Amino acid sequence: MQQTIQAFYEGFQNWGYLILFMYSLGGGYVGIVVAGILSSLGNMDIGISILVSFVGNAFGSSALAFLGRYQKNDIVKYFSKHRRKLALAHIWIRKYGILLIFASKYLYGIKTIVPLAVGISKYNLKKYLIVNIVSCGLWALIVGMLSFVASEFIKHVFEKIESVSYLMPIFLIVIALFVWLLLKKISKKSSK
Repeated sequence: MQQTIQAFYEGFQNWGYLILFMYSLGGGYVGIVVAGILSSLGNMDIGISILVSFVGNAFGSSALAFLGRYQKNDIVKYFSKHRRKLALAHIWIRKYGILLIFASKYLYGIKTIVPLAVGISKYNLKKYLIVNIVSCGLWALIVGMLSFVASEFIKHVFEKIESVSYLMPIFLIVIALFVWLLLKKISKKSSK
């Protein structure tokens, strides 16, 4: 068992940044968040993780825009079920422009649609690429640093709690109760 854990750890050390790059091509949060947490634990470097996420996200969303521009008919045919989303994204691009490109990095569900809609539309591709690179850099920096700082804070809290370990069960019960009450309140709102 110990050898398996050691082999996984060494494999992750060797392939972790490649996995992060591949995951960032699609603009997913989980990769950069996990990299931030692992960086706070000393298993990855936060600077390299942010750079890899930035490059992956910039490449992925730029490739989608080029794909939309030069393979328009195939994209429209492939996304026939999502025609309304593409049309709405097209309207939003005309209405909000640069703001939508920045915001799309943080909104689940439109991360892929916006670059495709930019490619399909007559939006200036050079302008999109510049704005996209800046927004990808900000996305990687903000999400990476937030996950790094948050995990450092949580690690610090658990180090403090560890000194009074007899209070740990009470602390876990309070957290569980808080989550339960929060979920109960949310479920009441959604049922109305």
